[in-house]
Parts: sequence; structure tokens; C-alpha cells
Amino acid sequence: MCCVKYCVWYLEQVLKFINRNAYILVAVKGYSYCYSAVEAVKLIIFNAGRMLAVNTVGDFLTWLGKLVVAGICGLLAFLMCDLEQYTDPTSATYLTSPILPVIVVVFVAYCEADVFLSVYEMAVDTILLSFCEDCGTSGGPKFAPPLLMSALGKSSKSHVTPSDKD
Repeated sequence: MCCVKYCVWYLEQVLKFINRNAYILVAVKGYSYCYSAVEAVKLIIFNAGRMLAVNTVGDFLTWLGKLVVAGICGLLAFLMCDLEQYTDPTSATYLTSPILPVIVVVFVAYCEADVFLSVYEMAVDTILLSFCEDCGTSGGPKFAPPLLMSALGKSSKSHVTPSDKD
């Protein structure tokens, strides 16, 4: 039973990944959903190394960003708990311990950072999928900016400048 649960969970994760990339192609190219899903799988298979490298680095950086946001908010909450209105035992707002408010603030900050950085992660996936589409359709990256091409290890021989597009 445990093996079946794992297989179903793994299948769900794969379908979520394909679904996300299919919706990116629907938004960027205007294809139908089923065609976009097939094209997304093709792009992922043909560019597996590139996708793995960029997604690994991107996931690490978004996780680090979430931790930094949560840590800074936790530090600010701890410093705010040290204000006189919270440390005076005769005050109605007296805190015996700042631990619970700081934990709540860190949790809420992490959740908020997760929501905002998921937009960043979607933008990175969209740019990467568009780059892979550009590499596949024109025999090499034609419309990618030079900085992106150098970061992903491509040459800029066939690069189109903005004046060439018109």
C-alpha cells in the first residue's frame, strides 16, 4: 500500500509539473492545452539538463529568499517585543515571553514570501521555457538577450538585435 501511495504521489507531482509548463505555453504561444502539454514535455525532455540546472538553482534561491524574509521579519518582531510598552509589567500589553509572537510572525512572513516568490519562480520558468522554445524552433537562440545566452552557455552568433525584428 505504501508503494502505491508513493507512485500516486509521484504521478501527481509529474502532472503538476507538466500542467504548469503547459499553461506557460498556452499563455506565451496561444496553443491549445493538450498541444501545449505535449510541446512542454518535448521541451523538457530535449532540454533536461538545462531545465534541471536552472530549476535547481532557482529553487535554492527562492528557498533562500523565503528564509531571509522570514528571518528579517522575525528579527524585527523580536526587536519590537523589546519596546517599553511590551516589557513593562504594569502595562496591559505586557509580554512575558516574545517567543510566541516571533514564531507567529516568522510563520506568516514565510507564507507571504512563498506567495510572492512563487510569482518570481513562474517568471523564471516562463523565460526558460521560452528560451528552450527559441533554441528548438530557429536552430539556436535567436531572440534571447546576450546575458541569458552566456548564462546558459550558448553563443550569440545568430542573435537578432531589436532593429532586426522590425
